[in-house]
Amino acid sequence: MKISQLFGKRAEGGAGRSGYVISVNTSGGKITGLTCADEDEQEFYVPAKNIKSIKNTVCFTHGGERAADEGSLNLGKPVFDSEGCYIGRLTDVTAEKYLITVMHVGNKKFSADDVVCGDAVLVKSSVRFLKSDVKKNGRIIFRRGTPLTAEVIAKAQLAGEYVQTNLKTIR
Repeated sequence: MKISQLFGKRAEGGAGRSGYVISVNTSGGKITGLTCADEDEQEFYVPAKNIKSIKNTVCFTHGGERAADEGSLNLGKPVFDSEGCYIGRLTDVTAEKYLITVMHVGNKKFSADDVVCGDAVLVKSSVRFLKSDVKKNGRIIFRRGTPLTAEVIAKAQLAGEYVQTNLKTIR
């Protein structure tokens, strides 16, 4: 599930409580709950454990209290690599079973294990970026600045450019 699809989604509870999702709350790389607001703009909190389903609406059993260590997951934060170079803005986050797995920066994807979130998002130094374009027969396969993920390596291997792709990450 992509987090951007949750914002503004209708939330309906078993006790007749309803509203819209205004914030996704996280702690330790997991989605812990949703902050919602009703038609009178009164906020209420729905813990992730009380969510029954997320389809056209978010259905939940009952609300709860927000934990003190939870933070709000905001899209649009600036993203920097380990050298301080600006990569872009956080455009989306993918989660599976409430565990954050992938961070999206434009069309680039980073494993959640390779980033640190705060006021800005920092990509750890273990992530390798392509220093120049990878070309085959005069056609660009991967553009400069693309993070070298398992997905990119698999595509490079299928294209027969595995070695060139790995070498282009070295300065």
